[in-house]
Amino acid sequence: MARMGGMGHVLMPVAGAPSFGDCMTVHSKRWFVPAVLLLAGAAAPPEFPRVPPTSPADALKQFQVHDGLKIELVASEPLIESPVGICFDEDGRLFVVEMRGYPDRREERLGRIKLLESSKGDRHYDKASVYADNLPWPTGCLWYNRGLFVTASPDVIRFQSTHGAVPADERKVLFTGFGAGHEPLNVQGLVNGLTWGFDGRIHGTSSENGGQVTRAGTNEPPVNMRGKDFSFDPRTFDFITENGGGQHGLSYDTFGRKFVTYNNHSVETFFYDARYAARNPLFAMPPALADINADGPDVYRISPEEAWRVLRTKLRVAGRATGPIEEGGRASGYFTSCSGITMYTGDALPAEFRDNAFLGEPANNLVHRAVIVPEGVGVVAHRAPDEPKSEFVASPDIWFRPVQMANGPDGALYIVDMYREVIEHPWSLPDDIRNKLDLYSGVERGRIWRVVPENFTPRPMPHLSTATTSELVALLEHPNGWHRDAAARLLAERQDPAAVPLLSKLLTESKSGLGRLRALCALATQNAVTESHILTALHDPDAHVRERGVLLAENFLRSGNCPPAIWDALVALADDPAITVRYQLAFTLGEARQPDRIAALAKIARRDVGDSWMRSAILTSLADSEAAMFAALASAPSSAARPEGRDFLVELASLIGKRANPADVEQVVKLIESQSDSKDDAFSFALARSLREGLVKQRDAVPAAAMTPLLDRARSVASDASTDERVRAEAVRLLGTTTFAQASPALLPLLSTETPETLQLAAVAALDELPDRQVAEELVNRFGRFPPRVRAAALAALLKRPDRATALLNAISAGTLHAVDVPSAQATFLRKHPDARVRALAQKVLKPASKGRDEVIRAFQPALDLEGNAQRGHATYLQRCSPCHSLGGEGFSVGPDLTTIRNDGKAKALVNICDPNREVAANYVAYTVETRAGESLLGIVTDTASGVTVRQPFGKDTTVLRADIKRIESQHISLMPEGVEEGMKPQDMADLLEFIFTAPSMAHGRK
Repeated sequence: MARMGGMGHVLMPVAGAPSFGDCMTVHSKRWFVPAVLLLAGAAAPPEFPRVPPTSPADALKQFQVHDGLKIELVASEPLIESPVGICFDEDGRLFVVEMRGYPDRREERLGRIKLLESSKGDRHYDKASVYADNLPWPTGCLWYNRGLFVTASPDVIRFQSTHGAVPADERKVLFTGFGAGHEPLNVQGLVNGLTWGFDGRIHGTSSENGGQVTRAGTNEPPVNMRGKDFSFDPRTFDFITENGGGQHGLSYDTFGRKFVTYNNHSVETFFYDARYAARNPLFAMPPALADINADGPDVYRISPEEAWRVLRTKLRVAGRATGPIEEGGRASGYFTSCSGITMYTGDALPAEFRDNAFLGEPANNLVHRAVIVPEGVGVVAHRAPDEPKSEFVASPDIWFRPVQMANGPDGALYIVDMYREVIEHPWSLPDDIRNKLDLYSGVERGRIWRVVPENFTPRPMPHLSTATTSELVALLEHPNGWHRDAAARLLAERQDPAAVPLLSKLLTESKSGLGRLRALCALATQNAVTESHILTALHDPDAHVRERGVLLAENFLRSGNCPPAIWDALVALADDPAITVRYQLAFTLGEARQPDRIAALAKIARRDVGDSWMRSAILTSLADSEAAMFAALASAPSSAARPEGRDFLVELASLIGKRANPADVEQVVKLIESQSDSKDDAFSFALARSLREGLVKQRDAVPAAAMTPLLDRARSVASDASTDERVRAEAVRLLGTTTFAQASPALLPLLSTETPETLQLAAVAALDELPDRQVAEELVNRFGRFPPRVRAAALAALLKRPDRATALLNAISAGTLHAVDVPSAQATFLRKHPDARVRALAQKVLKPASKGRDEVIRAFQPALDLEGNAQRGHATYLQRCSPCHSLGGEGFSVGPDLTTIRNDGKAKALVNICDPNREVAANYVAYTVETRAGESLLGIVTDTASGVTVRQPFGKDTTVLRADIKRIESQHISLMPEGVEEGMKPQDMADLLEFIFTAPSMAHGRK
């Protein structure tokens, strides 16, 4: 159900962790317990018809599966119950995680781990033993060194059988605190995803609940896991945080790229390692996690919709139950419960399935397949071309609940089927519906399936526990990913010195690029990587091996004694034909201190400056060498000639200003002066403005001899109506680095209604940068005459500082402005302002709205029965919605693109417009960011390791470095104001809805 919600917020489902069901209302966090109640007087729902379970044999006959493939039953009830995760040991024994306490019987600790064995050795498991029990909601497991790691929030536990008997007789909590601070605990946001990494560490995701995690039995300070994944060394239990954001499932592709999934975000990946993010304290990296689904939300279920689900949707459409309205009044048909993402690395299926992403959609009774395609430094996910209107696996049985997948020893793709009649989270069900459903129907059932070719002949069961070191090394180039991973894990466990020469030989002699890659990684887990190994890798014909070699070379760079041969090889890779190698090199060079690293980074920049991820990688690696990079690029005519090259130089100028080294500042000044003959005023103004903004309180460091003529020129250009608007806007922005006395003669005339809006906005932005008290008076006096976009910018400027906020409130108190001029999110901020005088005045003049939102919704219900006029609705959209939303190529992406709400239907859109705070997802909640300089910014916050970006109406972005942040506080409401409907009639609303639902869609808005 994860469809974008109304006008200023998003309806975010919570599903797939490991469940699985529908979405829950979200407000200020990504989940909360909603009051989902039928309105008074509503008739109670009828008894729902029960859907009986299907036997495993009959269920097998019903599957719709990709042509040429078939499904086989691996295990089922009564051997297993409520399975949610699996893993294999090195001999093919299968461990199954059973969450029998789902959805809300955590305190009974019904969870357990089953060990399945195949007496005939044919992988049809017929023997089950309880390996561990008494677990509260376990989610995943991983076998290592004759023991089993298990995630069972709040803990990661190690189970071991000291004598090889079952059940395990040793139980040790290693890490605890996952989910700490969340009451009640969200069953669909538990720690999960234990996976063996290419780095010899065990990786997992903390999911929705985050927590404050400590190593059990130590006095180590807790680690905040909000939005983070983690990894730990299984030998030393060294624990570190990793980039996170997924919900249930974590998987690596053949070459070690990490993928996760989150409800409606079917396939997500990470663009850099967390450790790179904070290396340059002056530069805030963009978030590493990106949704790479390129084909939209639709899925194609073949199962009938449950009667209760249909009724719930009707109740929501009618306004008799809260919660999201799915697919325009339909209850299914798109991503809502994505779970258990697995990159297929096996060898049983045909080659075209290799490195495809597979994920469960348990609410829709199907398994979805996405084809991963390289794009620049990253990848994108597309629906498989041979499945345009179908799914990889689907069943008409509503009990089929695929929550996790796994690669198997036989090369097959395994599917964990929780098999429940109702998988819905009880928080998302109205009471009257929930009371008529059996949420535990099927708790004693469960199946595990595998997908194989039609004429599949399985290989014998593995017995890798007895494999020699030589045999394990040879398995690193095995065509089946399970064998490669198991061999890598066993080599890491054994730490046999005899493996090193064998791995070295495999690295140099293997005809398989994948074998050479895994040999290099295995050498690293043996702590045996030498100069020779790195040089071999850096010259390897396979780009993946070269990329990993660049990464592992960082150990030599950090030692401060990098061998010259390695350094020369690294520098040479700045010309590597693979952009992924150059991208990793851009990060790795940040670990070096060799003076010629800047030349290598500059070479990458000149080639790849158009790629935003590459620019970020370079900037985070510069540390204190921005001036050297600036000099290298400024001296190259090609860099300054390309628009993206100029933008990069402007960004570098800001960082140089922040460092405030006089000699470095002089470099930028010289380039500015050199532009005077080129007549490129826009570039000169932008450079000077960026440099002076970086200098902040040291702007006098820029010599007056250089700045005075340029500022005079800027004032002249800003006032010259015959000059190109883009150039004038740059001149205006430069004037914002001066004083009110110097700038106001040019800026204030631009605030007139006759001035183009772009220049009005530039003038407001420039005034916003000036510390003078006169700014508030001038903005307040003109506020009522500003067009909407300029008014939003002026309001943001007025709220930024206490003296300005006071001027605004005084104007409202005096009647020259009106309380309705301040939207609800901004009014809430002012009523809770950290300054006591502002707070008291706001509480006096900005009273909370007395008109209930339900009353407003009822007043506009007739709009749903009126015929709308899209042309008239377009005008309303531009006036009221475009500041924060994009549609048909118009507007700004602060809130969601309004194309996405079409699936929710007009009834839901009406509710979202009239009551924007009914359901608010975490990524659309308004936050206040207070800076140490005494400023306040209100908007949508994106967090990174080095700072935050605050997005405000009309797409205005402000980045604040973490060192400059005093406090971040949620407003617990949507940035979209209440009262958007003020002055509208039902016909106006009908027109707006008609435009939203019929306007041509485009990929992006204006920003």
